[in-house]
Amino acid sequence: MRDSPEPLRAGVVGAGLMGGWHAAAAARAGARVAVVIDPDAARARSLAQKYRGATSAALLEEVLSPSSLDVLHVCAPPAAHYEIAARALDAGLHLIVEKPLAPTAAETKALYQRAAERGALVCPAHQFLFQDGTLKARTWLPRIGRLVHLEATFCSAGGGRRAGDELDAVAAEILPHPLSLLECFLPGGIGTDHLATGHPEPGELRASGERAGVTWAILVSLRARPPVCAFELFGSEGAIHLDLFHGFAVLESGRVSKAQKIARPLALGLKGLSAGALNLGRRVVTREMAYPGLRRLVGSFYQAVRVGGASPVTPAEAIAVAQARDWLRLSAGLLPERVGSGR
Repeated sequence: MRDSPEPLRAGVVGAGLMGGWHAAAAARAGARVAVVIDPDAARARSLAQKYRGATSAALLEEVLSPSSLDVLHVCAPPAAHYEIAARALDAGLHLIVEKPLAPTAAETKALYQRAAERGALVCPAHQFLFQDGTLKARTWLPRIGRLVHLEATFCSAGGGRRAGDELDAVAAEILPHPLSLLECFLPGGIGTDHLATGHPEPGELRASGERAGVTWAILVSLRARPPVCAFELFGSEGAIHLDLFHGFAVLESGRVSKAQKIARPLALGLKGLSAGALNLGRRVVTREMAYPGLRRLVGSFYQAVRVGGASPVTPAEAIAVAQARDWLRLSAGLLPERVGSGR
């Protein structure tokens, strides 16, 4: 718990794309961005200059002290997450870590144990859980009856010119997103009943299974187009469609009639248009132009640090996601993360 009225002091490790968005979210949450750490000195300086009083550093050791920081945002390559997080926890800092929180479930558990021993909070950046659409979907669940099937579709252009193992690494990095949503709507992990995976080529992952009578499926593709980031919940009395790129949801009735079958494309399209337009207007007004949900997650985390509350993503949820990721990667033959550069 932070008793001082002074703003929390935030550090950001990694001055790339996500480091920039994390710094902006921290500032929006009322924190003071104190330092940006990146081996690329020019990149670290460039991001630090956007925040009054912020400094830059090439090495974590230069600034790793509870006397200078309260919260550290870890936006380095995934393979470096565990080492950076462990050192930050030993220094007494609270952590927000880009996904995946650590390369393996065992390391994820170890970090949470370390955090508990030091009274620190740790939170993975599962921002899709904090989007307006996901929060609405949770309240709509009773309206779609008994849950029957969950479907996650992630078609990304993030592969760029990568090939082979590098494409697999990107696909594995995406996995925490659909898995965190499965854990949200089907708590207790994905289970192993009827678990099946496919890895047809680098950067492509297919997975399906069943838990508690509910089936689920995940598609992660770096080749399929157009880019899609969607999650759908099908129930006995309706369905919920989440657009995760933009952060909104559409509720579809399950009523069946000849007229409704005919009108469905138009009705669903109009609902999507209305929800999308309202969501875009809100994001413009609030200046949340990318990564919807991240700002709310960071704000909730900072509030928990201030009042001594719990992390917005619980340790049990984060560990369940890490375990499911390990199972799917092992089953599909995706290689573990290699040691990264720490940027």
